[in-house]
Amino acid sequence: MWGARRSAQPHIGWRDAVIDVGPPIGLWASGLLDMTLGIGNSIGSASPLTSLVPMTIVCLLLLLRRRRPLSVLCGIAVVITVPIWFLPLALSYWGQFMPWLLALYSTARHGDRPLWRALGIVISAAMLTVIAIRFPEISDPGDLLYNGTLIVGAWLLGLFARSWSQYRDDAVRQEAERARAEEAAKRSERARIARELHDVISHTITVVVMQAGGARLAAIRDPEVAVTALARIEALGQESLAELRSLLRVLRDEDDAPGETGPQPGLADIPELCERMRALGLPVRLRQEQVAGVPAGVQLAAYRIVQEGLTNALKHAGPVDTEVRIGSGAGGVLGVEISNAPPVRSPRLLEGAQRGLTGIRERVTAIGGAVDAESRPDGGFAIRAGLPTGEHGL
Repeated sequence: MWGARRSAQPHIGWRDAVIDVGPPIGLWASGLLDMTLGIGNSIGSASPLTSLVPMTIVCLLLLLRRRRPLSVLCGIAVVITVPIWFLPLALSYWGQFMPWLLALYSTARHGDRPLWRALGIVISAAMLTVIAIRFPEISDPGDLLYNGTLIVGAWLLGLFARSWSQYRDDAVRQEAERARAEEAAKRSERARIARELHDVISHTITVVVMQAGGARLAAIRDPEVAVTALARIEALGQESLAELRSLLRVLRDEDDAPGETGPQPGLADIPELCERMRALGLPVRLRQEQVAGVPAGVQLAAYRIVQEGLTNALKHAGPVDTEVRIGSGAGGVLGVEISNAPPVRSPRLLEGAQRGLTGIRERVTAIGGAVDAESRPDGGFAIRAGLPTGEHGL
């Protein structure tokens, strides 16, 4: 089928209706004035009124010029060039030649394929040749140059309008994609902060509850132990508050928020974390290799995995033997493993632990790693994660 199909428009607004209908009506009215008042130059010896029917058909075809541009141009070519060989007709400048230029412009502007756009200028050149042969009065080189310039100008103007429209649409699309990317980044950042808050609060509350319980039991028999436990609660509370302030600051809509975030824990803080858990009664054995060049984001993920694993072990298994292993693996992967012995209490996995494991999986997936959490054959539990430290790591 001739012409390039445009995307179906489920609803045509008033602006589209004005663009589609306005120019054809204006050109038809101008052509009518041209016939009756002689405001333009008609071609041919016949009466200008003889072009009324062809002019009307041409202007009606223009209503479809944006949807079927090449088909409209071909129809106009037939209406203008074929009847003049069989009927005594005149050609109207405003009623036929100007609509022809508008159809050519539309072919260059709205034609979807380069071939259709190229055919527009070829068809117009053939039309000008046929008309010049039929009406020798416009076959003068000066007239041909003038008319040819108008035709080429309309075609080039259509190509320019098409390029500008594509540039504008590309800019709008890129802006929309940028907005979507920013929104996705915000959602990702909110999810990261939610994981951080869960890890910090879950670990802090667990330690505080354990320490407070020990302080309550020792308050009468051994006040010094109770004071030590309360001091640990105070120190942990201050440390957790500092982390929470750093995280919550990101949520504020302030220009200087990114620059105010404090340092996040990393691999160097894991021994202190294990020592703190030992003070709560969890026998932790740490085997940590010195791994250089680990990105800060990967270090934070490793720290949070160990923190969540030890917290879950203490909450849901009790004071059982627990081992933490950290070392480098094949392919630049940082291996993190937390395993604990069978629980001394019911091995029921609480909802909080499930959320913690989900957070670990999300954290590891976010940096392109892999994680496995499963029960051991002896009834214990193990979490194993592989975190990329190369170009794919954070």
